[in-house]
Amino acid sequence: MEITLKPKLTAIILSIIVLLLTLAHIAGQFSTYYLGYDNIFGLIPMFNLNSEQNIPAFFSTLLLLFSSILLAMIASAVKKSRAAYFYHWLGLSLIFLFLSMDESLSFHESMTVPLRKALNTSGILFYAWVIPYGIAILILIFVYLKFFLRLPANTRNLLVLAAVLYIVGVIVVELMGGRIDEQIGRHNARYAVYSTIEEVLEMGGIIVFIYALMGYISTSFNDLRLRISS
Repeated sequence: MEITLKPKLTAIILSIIVLLLTLAHIAGQFSTYYLGYDNIFGLIPMFNLNSEQNIPAFFSTLLLLFSSILLAMIASAVKKSRAAYFYHWLGLSLIFLFLSMDESLSFHESMTVPLRKALNTSGILFYAWVIPYGIAILILIFVYLKFFLRLPANTRNLLVLAAVLYIVGVIVVELMGGRIDEQIGRHNARYAVYSTIEEVLEMGGIIVFIYALMGYISTSFNDLRLRISS
């Protein structure tokens, strides 16, 4: 048996899931802050985009894990064909594996308070975890620039779009949300707007990334297959 995944159809299906999760989240936030019902049999926290260990968090973890698997498949194909940049692809696969674990286990959340106390951060740096993660992004840009410029133009453009969406969501909007959290806390409609934008941009960026990887696989590795046999 062979399972075929089409890049465009996959991206459409994933986008529809994000849309549905976002609508459920918005309905829950409206109920919480304008109708006064913040649970409704556990449905509101279950679909809260800014909460952990619920359906949106699980979906985000799967998106990142799927990205890691696609990158590992590309790395394997590159190694088999003895092409360049095997370690770059493998490194990206490991990075996205770490990000999927972070999404599930919230590593960055656990380092926020210790870093904030150590560095005495406030305002837009209230969520101090963005400092080491931001530095890591700058290092990755430096290390991967040559590799990135060697990619096909279409793949490169899609990866730029994916990176912009993801970084704006996970870093830029997070910085603004941190300032609101410091001033008036998380449990208010204003913070809910920022957290919604952040999560949608983050998931949207990963979907574009997946679409770019699948397109790259389909055009560069026509014989690449995932086969399970005894």
